[in-house]
Amino acid sequence: MTEPRQYTLAIERPLQQRLDNFVVGDNAELFSALKGVAADFSGFWIFGARGSGRSHLLRGSCSRAADMGLPVAYVGCGEFISPGGQVQEQELAAALQQAARFGELVAIDDISACAGLRVCEELLMALYQRLLESRGRLLISHLQPATATSFTTADLNSRLRSLMHFHISPLRDEHKAELLRARADSRGFELTQAVLDYWLARGPRDMGALLTDLELLDRASLVHKQRVTIPLLKQVLGY
Repeated sequence: MTEPRQYTLAIERPLQQRLDNFVVGDNAELFSALKGVAADFSGFWIFGARGSGRSHLLRGSCSRAADMGLPVAYVGCGEFISPGGQVQEQELAAALQQAARFGELVAIDDISACAGLRVCEELLMALYQRLLESRGRLLISHLQPATATSFTTADLNSRLRSLMHFHISPLRDEHKAELLRARADSRGFELTQAVLDYWLARGPRDMGALLTDLELLDRASLVHKQRVTIPLLKQVLGY
C-alpha cells in the first residue's frame, strides 16, 4: 500500500456548523425536535459515537437561536481537557457559570468532563433549575445515554435522566457521500460520484476520519492545482 503523503498549506476555511448544513440521514425525529419551538422548558440528551455530528447539532442549534435574537451559550467541555487527559476544572467551572447566568438556550457538549467534579455538578444543577424556571432550552451531548452516566450529585442524575433522549444514528454511505460532497462544495472543489464510490468502498468508516481525509484532499488539490481524481486520492490517502 502506498504511504499517504503529507500536505500543508497556510489556508484555513472553517465550516460554520448550522442546522441547514447538517446531513439528517436517519435522524429526522431529532432534527425536527431541535428545530421546534417550545412554550415551556425543553431539554435534550443527545448521544452517539464520536464523529456522529453531536457537536454540529449543538452549535447549529445555538446559531439558529442566536439568529432569532435569543441569548445562547455553548460550552465545549472537551476544550477544557488537557492533552494528558486532565480536566481544567477551574476554567470549565467558569464557563459553566457564565452559561448559567446568560443563556436561554444552553448547549453543554461532551458533558462527561463534568462528572465527579463537585463544583461543575453544582453549576449544572443551578443551570438546569434556572432554565426550568425561565422556560429555556438545555442541550447536552455525550457518548452514551444518561442512564449509563453517573454523577456524584444524586439530584443531577435524576434531572438529566428525565431529559428527552435521542441517539444519533450513524450515516449510511449515501448520506456520507452527501455530506462529503457538500463539504467539498463549501471549500470550492468537486467530488465526482466515481471518486466518492471508490473512497467510501476503501476508506475508513468513521465520519471524523473521512472529514480529516477531506482536508488532505483539499490541500493536495490546491498544491497540485488539479481537481480531485481517483489517482490523486490514492496518492494522498494511500488506498
